[in-house]
Amino acid sequence: MYSQELFYFSIVLLGLLMVLTGLCLYLIIKKMMDNKKRVTIEKYKEEYQSALFQYLQEGVGDEGFQNSSPLQTRALVELLAGFSKVISSPGIQERLQWFAENHFQPFILSQLRHRRWSIRMNALYWIQDFKMRSMKEPLKELRGSGYMSKSEEIQLLKLDVLFDDQELLPRLTDTKHELTEFEYSLLFQSFGKDQFQPLVYAFDELPEVMKFALIDSIGVMNRMEHVGFLERLLSEDSTELRVRALKAVVGMEFYLNVPKLSSHLRAESWQERLMALKACEYIRSPKLTPYLKELMSDPSFYVRSQAAQSLLRLADGKVVLGEIAVHAEDEYARDMAEQWLERGAVT
Repeated sequence: MYSQELFYFSIVLLGLLMVLTGLCLYLIIKKMMDNKKRVTIEKYKEEYQSALFQYLQEGVGDEGFQNSSPLQTRALVELLAGFSKVISSPGIQERLQWFAENHFQPFILSQLRHRRWSIRMNALYWIQDFKMRSMKEPLKELRGSGYMSKSEEIQLLKLDVLFDDQELLPRLTDTKHELTEFEYSLLFQSFGKDQFQPLVYAFDELPEVMKFALIDSIGVMNRMEHVGFLERLLSEDSTELRVRALKAVVGMEFYLNVPKLSSHLRAESWQERLMALKACEYIRSPKLTPYLKELMSDPSFYVRSQAAQSLLRLADGKVVLGEIAVHAEDEYARDMAEQWLERGAVT
């Protein structure tokens, strides 16, 4: 009985070893073939580089690239993608797009429909690099497929932005995958001026995560045309929206006067008070002093510190801080005043 079990175990073990050996051989052979293909592609790239660059500069001589093999086409695609990232001339960009539309469509379409995610993503990046509007229908096909990943959806939205697609806003608000605030922010930072306006108009109907990303993007991109929109948000009931709007205003270095900031300097949220103080950075008005003196006794360390820093910017700021350091009833206010007086003396 024991010998029979040992026999079967040996058969199973031998089978597993044969499978593992076969798999190892397959991977080794595949790696060798991939390396060989890569060497060939690099060789073609060296051969084509000069001629392709000459075509992009002069617009003639693309006949030599007709009827290319798959590896030759791959070499041309990689070369042209590299050129697209370093050449900004409108004329060259136009020829680059024309070349891609007339030489790469079958190849990129085959990549776009490939079962492997990484290959489909490369195809989407190339479509973006070459601004291939002719691929809109295949892109629509990918969007409707059941295997579209989150990365692919984000890249498809970037292409919608690039092509100024009329369905951009509904697609942003009704994504198949849940996008984060950071992902929305990256998308919004690629928006043109005219593409931003529909989002501002539809702001109240947007999901919360999109609202936050939109406000932050306005600040990061310094879109001064939307300052009025940010000022409107400062009177919203939502504390988070007010804080975000203040942060965007600070990032844009836009001046808000003391009367506008007064309610935020006395807000319930310490984050709002802190951001309002940061918005005071360019204010040198003595009207600010009472608010800053009050905030020197704030429960939040960060607010107290920012208030002291803001006081130092005023003409009589050091005098006020000196009075607080000596006469303030609040111990924390005295300590903070002393700290910033020392810093001011050093600087």
